[in-house]
Amino acid sequence: MRIFISILTLLFLFKFNFAIAEVRDFPNKDCDITVGLLRTEKETYDHEWASSDKICEMLVSMGAHVILIDYNKLFSKAKEEALSEAKDDVIHVEQLESKKIKEVVKDFIKDSRINRILLPGNYYNLDSDPLPPTPNRQLVTKAIVQIVDENPNISLLAICGGLQGIMHAKGIEIISMKKLHKIQESKKSYHNDRRLNKLKIAPESRLSSMISRFAQPDEDGWFAIYFPDAHGEMINNSDKNIEKLQSLGYKVVGLSDDGVIEAIEDKHGNIHFQGHPESLILRSKRYYSENYKKREIATLITIAIINDFLYRKCETIISS
Repeated sequence: MRIFISILTLLFLFKFNFAIAEVRDFPNKDCDITVGLLRTEKETYDHEWASSDKICEMLVSMGAHVILIDYNKLFSKAKEEALSEAKDDVIHVEQLESKKIKEVVKDFIKDSRINRILLPGNYYNLDSDPLPPTPNRQLVTKAIVQIVDENPNISLLAICGGLQGIMHAKGIEIISMKKLHKIQESKKSYHNDRRLNKLKIAPESRLSSMISRFAQPDEDGWFAIYFPDAHGEMINNSDKNIEKLQSLGYKVVGLSDDGVIEAIEDKHGNIHFQGHPESLILRSKRYYSENYKKREIATLITIAIINDFLYRKCETIISS
């Protein structure tokens, strides 16, 4: 049995490394991929960095240059400029801050030649404890959302808390999972990163076109994929909230069996996830005996998703 497991592990790692090699060889030398990663340069409170170091390594291994979008520094700079312009008028400062944050973030993105932005997960919540100790991250997230809306040449990928931050910035309601239903023990199990949460992916979506390389649809054209999941909040899936989401140009393209919105696409083709597909790559060298085949397929799909995020707009970058 141990020999059999070792063989399976080696086969999986071979496939994984081969897929990564494919991605490394793909970029055009003239295609300069610079990813802005929303994270502080110095950790100022517990859990602020989470797994962002490993995310940096993953992006670099796939051919990208990574620059930190330090939301604390950018917020401080915007506040200083607002104070200076308002001449210490507190009421005027508050009115100027939002405008200044956007200007500072936009200039930073332009000066750093950032053409991709990744909003990773966040330990803190928007609707329930633990709440963030400062508003800095969310204010910078709001600015990024506005900038990307205005400049579709910047690709955006959001994961878990990053997705929730985008939705909150757009006025979409984010609620605690506990408000939707009492989480039973069986549902708690997939919050452990050793478990995989099932996602149903809508046909004729950009996401389904990536998945179709690795999985077969059901008779209705829907795909089933499996990603690690760990979150305490979600997009409120009420009819009113979904209608508002759709009116803003978003499509719900992934759902879990209990109705949680797991993936959305925006009007520019960016895809955002409630779960943590990236953790399949970050922890790929650890063998999980449970759902081995599902994990293997999900990892290859994740590589395709990150590859799409990094390189689908290469022609636009080269010509700009």
